[in-house]
Amino acid sequence: MATHTRLRYDAAKVGLADLVRKVLDVDDLEGLAASERLATRETDQRTPYHKRFYEHFDAVSPAYRLLARHLLGDTADDVYLQRIPTFRVHLRNSVAVGSWHRDRDFGHDPAEVNYWVPLTRAYGNNTLWIDSEPVHAEYGDVIVFDGANSWHGNVVNDTETSRVSIDFRTIPRSAYRPTTKKSVSFEMPFLLGEYWDVV
Repeated sequence: MATHTRLRYDAAKVGLADLVRKVLDVDDLEGLAASERLATRETDQRTPYHKRFYEHFDAVSPAYRLLARHLLGDTADDVYLQRIPTFRVHLRNSVAVGSWHRDRDFGHDPAEVNYWVPLTRAYGNNTLWIDSEPVHAEYGDVIVFDGANSWHGNVVNDTETSRVSIDFRTIPRSAYRPTTKKSVSFEMPFLLGEYWDVV
């Protein structure tokens, strides 16, 4: 049974990797320096790269919205979109996510759908794993999977390159219910106008 669906988009037209490279002020996303310590669940969103990405997300937002509209197509009006995607940096000698998990264990709705968007090559041990299987992908691929209910995570990156990606979630408008729960990394309420937005 397939753990995911692979979609493709025109990476040159959307230009996400170039925008992120400019925001991070680096020449090569795959060349980000190796980590000196293993990231944990508490620190995996706390690097200087994450700080720059979130502080300058306005520069990336139009391309993100363009990609989301392209991927969702005719279903765009039927779902809510994660307003700010989650940024991941899988540095050499470290991990991108500090613990294997199902998103529902952190307050996410079981009806959510995950879209994983690598901005570099994702291969070997620098990639996302879903239900104990590595998912190899290229820039221009989007991996769609049931992150709310499937175990996913990563292993220590022993490849020669760092991996950079974003991921985002959608929820059917029919399944959306206001809640007091908040996202684990930023304590953002799972509410329309906060965590969720129209596409």
